[in-house]
Amino acid sequence: MLRRLRGGLAPFVLLLLAAAALPAQDLEVVFIDVGQGDSTLITGPTGKTFLLDGGSWNEGYNSVVPVLNARGINHLDYVGATHYHSDHVGGLDEVWNSGIHATVALDRGNSNTPGTQSYNEYASAFGGVRQTAVPGQVVDLGGGATMTCLVVEGALMGGGSVNISNSAQWENSASIAWRLDYGDFQLFLGGDLTGGGNGTTDLETHVGPLCGDVDVYQLNHHGSRTSSNSTFLGWLQPEFAVIPCGHANSYGFPKQEVVDRLSYAGRTIPVWSVTDGVGTEGFVDAGGSIVLTTDGTTYTVVAPGGHSFTAWCDEAAPTPAGAGDAVVAEFMRDPAKVADADGEWLEVTGARVSEPVSLAQVVVTDLAGDSFTIAAPIRLAAGDECLLAADGLGSRNGGIAPVLVWPLGSMDLVNSADTIRLQRSASVLDQVDYGSGWPGGAGVSAERIDLLGGTAAGNFAAAVASYGLGDKGTPGADNSADNTNWNGGGGVRVEIVTPPVLGQLMEMNWYAPGEAGMLYQGWITLSTTPGFDLNGTHIPGNLDAGFNATAGLPGWSGFVPGSEVMPTSMVVPNNPSLAGRQVWALFATYQDILGQGIVVREIGGPEPMTIQ
Repeated sequence: MLRRLRGGLAPFVLLLLAAAALPAQDLEVVFIDVGQGDSTLITGPTGKTFLLDGGSWNEGYNSVVPVLNARGINHLDYVGATHYHSDHVGGLDEVWNSGIHATVALDRGNSNTPGTQSYNEYASAFGGVRQTAVPGQVVDLGGGATMTCLVVEGALMGGGSVNISNSAQWENSASIAWRLDYGDFQLFLGGDLTGGGNGTTDLETHVGPLCGDVDVYQLNHHGSRTSSNSTFLGWLQPEFAVIPCGHANSYGFPKQEVVDRLSYAGRTIPVWSVTDGVGTEGFVDAGGSIVLTTDGTTYTVVAPGGHSFTAWCDEAAPTPAGAGDAVVAEFMRDPAKVADADGEWLEVTGARVSEPVSLAQVVVTDLAGDSFTIAAPIRLAAGDECLLAADGLGSRNGGIAPVLVWPLGSMDLVNSADTIRLQRSASVLDQVDYGSGWPGGAGVSAERIDLLGGTAAGNFAAAVASYGLGDKGTPGADNSADNTNWNGGGGVRVEIVTPPVLGQLMEMNWYAPGEAGMLYQGWITLSTTPGFDLNGTHIPGNLDAGFNATAGLPGWSGFVPGSEVMPTSMVVPNNPSLAGRQVWALFATYQDILGQGIVVREIGGPEPMTIQ
């Protein structure tokens, strides 16, 4: 989404360095891949930090400290231990021993402590800063972000308690649970909190109403059957879930019944894990640490390989999707390299040019009546793709990285002929009725040529690009056959062509249909709030270091050309401290009218970009 700078790379390098040094305006959560264990880093909008758990032995050195170093964090405001099992506290002393100390360490105190080496090393390292967490305690992370303690050793926020003395897993039942709040965004983090399975005490049913509805849920106890009971999930109603578990772990995490309770045909959500676990169905293997950033209205989730999605927080109210607002852009009905049950997928693309569309409550149906309902308010601007698939493990699905996995048995694309319908309430967004004579087939997807055009076979082409294990298609990316003319849509937008990756070329396009000959100016901004007003028009971008570094660059301002598209590219500096940082691209078209001064006409963006 940036334009070619024509030699102006140095100023943008300075911009990115400045972005890394200045306080963030968003909240960031890193679900750190520590294998079979748990560790989560939260950085508030003013830079305050909270590291919750630290994984097992050596994971502090090997996994947690590198994440902290990459963000320039040499001191932690808070460290938390949800409970004292080694896969949660084993790496915390290694963080301290690496020179990254904490102001406060919050844990459950000194009652019934284990005599394990991992606990003793943790208690010794943090002995001078330890404090006992109290139910109802609120930790201020700055800028309006807070962590609220919901339960400690069975004692509940607001009074009352649950007797955990007879729990088959006392230490897990003693876990501290927290709710993270920032604007309309909420995240639940509960360590190994138990829900009544395998003889454990049911804490979840009591904690659920104390927490209430959240946007994101990090699974209790790594997806064990002792956790995530139906009553608890009914209170939380998450739109996205993260599983912290290890590759081929000996516990069989995550359990299939837990994933099935999280995401099912009537309420399908993205469920991601930092590893592939033990091969359970229904979730996406992110392939490492997952980074989430939020401005309190939307949140963006990014995997190490760069695939991502953005969703509205569930309190936000985007305009519901209507006819033509989202379309079937591509589909693989007959994978050749893997079985159909694992390798089928379809790609949904935003087609509302004037504003982004939400996929919440969109029902995906085939001719046989199989269907699933997307519960997550996934945000799609015009041209943005959302990949839906039968399986989320790249080793099993042919090498794709979907956003969402449809529940087992809820979709089956017949090879010869079938229907794919996108519908919300009584409104059909798009319907593709394909037959045996259609483009694509064995190992080849069918790509839509004009995303604003019809659904006839003539508007689809057989894919030519290879992906993964060798089947052909462009899952999660722009179609090779795409020739959509967005200029006729009446809106402006920023399109990320190649996302920012350290040391690599980043590309973007600024589309300004109907604005040929008008003045334009674009820039990178470090935050979208509070923005500024120009002659009565609100611009959702700050006049910060990003604006100052880019406002005067060649190619970043001028007259909109006749093509009404301004392409830009630049090389992202290969600076590890920039990894995971989010910036926004936006531009405005305007006129200088005699007697009125600068009059803003259209605004494109802001479009978030997370540097990988």
